[in-house]
Amino acid sequence: MRITNRILSILTALLMLLNSGMAFAATKNESDSNSYDAGYEAGYDYGYDRQDSSRTGLEAYKDSYKNSRAHDKLRESIKDYNEREFREGFVDGYTVGHGDVESSDGDVDYATDLGKALGEISGAKDYNSGKSSDWNKSIPNNKTISDMFGLSKQSSSYRSAFIKAFTSAFNEGYVEGYDKAAYEPVKVSLEQGTTDGEDVGAIVGAVYGSKDFFGGLSSSYKRDLPSRAEIARQYSLDEDSSNYKEGFIKGFVSAYEESYNKAYREENMNEGLKKTTSEIIPVSGGTAATDDNRFTVNVSSGTFYHDVNMSIITSYDVERTNYGNLIKASDSYTLVLTNLSKNVDESKSIELTFEYYGDRYKGGIYRLQDNRWLYIPTVIEEGKMSAKINPKSLNSQSMTFSAFVDNDASVFRDVRGHWASDEINAYVRRGVISGYGDMVFKPDNNITRAEFLILLSRVLNWNMYPYKGNVTPFKDADTFGYYRDVINYATQYNYISGYGDGTFKPGNPISYSEVEAIMSRISSYGDFRWYDMANKMLYEKKERSGSFNSMNNKITRAEVAYMLYNTTE
Repeated sequence: MRITNRILSILTALLMLLNSGMAFAATKNESDSNSYDAGYEAGYDYGYDRQDSSRTGLEAYKDSYKNSRAHDKLRESIKDYNEREFREGFVDGYTVGHGDVESSDGDVDYATDLGKALGEISGAKDYNSGKSSDWNKSIPNNKTISDMFGLSKQSSSYRSAFIKAFTSAFNEGYVEGYDKAAYEPVKVSLEQGTTDGEDVGAIVGAVYGSKDFFGGLSSSYKRDLPSRAEIARQYSLDEDSSNYKEGFIKGFVSAYEESYNKAYREENMNEGLKKTTSEIIPVSGGTAATDDNRFTVNVSSGTFYHDVNMSIITSYDVERTNYGNLIKASDSYTLVLTNLSKNVDESKSIELTFEYYGDRYKGGIYRLQDNRWLYIPTVIEEGKMSAKINPKSLNSQSMTFSAFVDNDASVFRDVRGHWASDEINAYVRRGVISGYGDMVFKPDNNITRAEFLILLSRVLNWNMYPYKGNVTPFKDADTFGYYRDVINYATQYNYISGYGDGTFKPGNPISYSEVEAIMSRISSYGDFRWYDMANKMLYEKKERSGSFNSMNNKITRAEVAYMLYNTTE
């Protein structure tokens, strides 16, 4: 609708009248007489039926209509018939019906625009006031319309045409305004809920579509689709409006189905990029391998307590992704284990073997985690490289592995041949551990309280940014230096505390008992006991921990690397 500044000014005045509660008073004028009304209707019909005539309304009345039978019949039926008023009404009606009325302002139809706008305002006002929808009660009478817009200064034909167009537009605008006030909030809430539900449903559906494909299941979006009650509970929809809730659930389900099917089909259609092989591994153990035998999975007897299905999904993704300083040395292989009982013997391990002919010191097997490739301890022999993983790690999720060459890889001189070399080298390649300037690690040295917290923070990805500059008030806080943030973080979460004299002493060597206390306070490792780790170290590495003599003895740098790797992996 086009509304000029003039119309906006008029509407502003009308709003003031509406808000003040002023009623539109009924006033009789010449257009209310029976003679004028009858003449207007007759003239309108007469003019409308004779569109090709060039006569004016007055000419048509005098030459044809005045002495017609139709006029005689009307004249007899009108009480207190007035010839002048009838003739004036006829001329006005003929002018409108014949299409002779022109707008006074080009292409702007003031009567329609004003009627529509005022109707919308009145309809919304009536709804918000609790009134029923009735435009007839809200529209101003003809005299008030004439006074509002100064129609007395216009010709009678213009005035009649204006009021007729205004009334029709007011009716239309009133209904729209009333309905919009009643239903727009519902519509907005429903649309917002639908949009939000679609956003969430698309993400969740894609996850389950890929999951079912990799799990060897048939395509069925309903398999894991949550019920309406579950969706409402998971996303706290009962705390919002019923319209938003309904829209969210509808959008979620629709987008979930579409996204699930798309993800499943995309995985299924990537025949040129992916290939899946599966093998039943009995309780006596066995091997699963790709068709080209470039990747094999060896499971020893007794690892699982029941037959399991091992699927290998090969991704031919060489040179398709930026791997930073790593050079791809194989395709990627995703392991999907179907172990219905979930039971495993964690004293066993699963061996992964890659075909490999590259550098023996810079090559390695890497595991994909959170979009990062993490090195795992690797043994390289002629024509192959191998690594061992905990069978329990495959119970909860699929895992992806690949072979890489790291040209930046380095080995500390004093770590070669050390009993903890695998774990230390793993953390060196992951950027967790750094040695001293002369390329030594000093694995058998004790580790300080602050150094232990630094390693722990890197392994567990602590976010220490919110704790910068907010140092816990220890007496020796001015000695913390580089370790200030990690000490503040760990003490804020009560992982570690200071001494009774109000100091922290970051350079003090940390004991086995202190390490056990810290690890047990971290929720993910609440059942941690150093005794179990010392026994594992003795059994696997033939290394006797100093903790067997006393838990107050100091832990070594090698023991910390071994403990963190085996605990977090």
